[in-house]
Amino acid sequence: MLAHRQPIVASVRRDAWVEVDLNSVERNVAIIRSWLNPGTRLMGVVKSDAYGHGAPGLADVLTACGADWLGIASVDEGCQLRAAGVRVPVLLLSPCPSWAIPAALDSELTLTVTSPGQVDDIAGMCRRQNRIASVHLKIDSGMHRLGVSSTQLPVVLERLQSNREVRLSGVFTHFAKADEPEFTKLQASEFDVAIQTIRNANFSPGMVHMASGEAARRFPEMHRDMVRVGLYLYGLEARTVSDVVHPAMSVRARINHIQHIASGESVGYNLTWTAERPTKIASIPVGYADGIDRGLSNRISGSLLGKRIPQIGLISMDQMLFDITDLPDVEEGDIVTLIGADENQYLSLSEWAGLLDTITYELCCRLRARMPRVYTRQFQESDSGSGANSS
Repeated sequence: MLAHRQPIVASVRRDAWVEVDLNSVERNVAIIRSWLNPGTRLMGVVKSDAYGHGAPGLADVLTACGADWLGIASVDEGCQLRAAGVRVPVLLLSPCPSWAIPAALDSELTLTVTSPGQVDDIAGMCRRQNRIASVHLKIDSGMHRLGVSSTQLPVVLERLQSNREVRLSGVFTHFAKADEPEFTKLQASEFDVAIQTIRNANFSPGMVHMASGEAARRFPEMHRDMVRVGLYLYGLEARTVSDVVHPAMSVRARINHIQHIASGESVGYNLTWTAERPTKIASIPVGYADGIDRGLSNRISGSLLGKRIPQIGLISMDQMLFDITDLPDVEEGDIVTLIGADENQYLSLSEWAGLLDTITYELCCRLRARMPRVYTRQFQESDSGSGANSS
């Protein structure tokens, strides 16, 4: 590898890795907090391994720069955070399986209740173990995915009344179309009716939260006690490159093999790409097992030494190929960027999302499969040194 012409930021375990720029994450938290009304708390959603960015690695960063709570989707995710030393409040955003309640209580997770039976399950376990559980009640305000309906709400409140081991500490809902005002305001109105029903039953709703990142940005009146932000923390928007927040994720790999083929020869499984000239081919050790969708085959580019290079052939489980004919000086060990900045080039996850007719949420979550995370931060001159450091 020609070390002088490329940065030496890499994994010590594999020649394919995900870089996470902590400066970008910190800037994003500051931007998001600038949207919030005074006193509104911020929940950093770190489910699915922080959308592929590495939840244990980011939890302390998020809380240090302003996240008051963390949100997860499974008990295992909560246990992982606690094992990593995270001590801030953590909300399990999905219902807890009855058999996992002890583990959730051991990890001091706040549980979500979406049905009367869940109150009974949590209360029964608490009685057997002489414990108290803190829960947030999720209201179905129109998305019809998870949540207590208006007809179920009185029953749930009765169960809470008769099971004092389960303490209501918050109420929330989730928006189906946070970028569209009409339906979002309709959901907010339904949610307010539910909050009033709870108060009429002599319950304090505790912490009230309803807004995702998109809603927090668009609708200040919906901030309430807390907002829950996921994708914006990591500098992404669902389908486009954001003009508001800064992407934190890059995906890179080192070339592990170079070969030359003649015009008319084909490459990869099923021989889907054929050379129209004598061609120099580079392989990198990353594939669909790492979350690079096979449907991107022959459709995307990488960047090498600041120049776009076309991906060729079917993406296989562990390898993918690029045409580097126009870069004759490239050597094994040089770095190909798949997502992120490379000199004057920037390759975005939203490009892949557009090709696959999906959203960046799905694609960044897939990238958590096998590649190690490398965390970088650019220190200022006033810090103990300067330049890009990694851990």
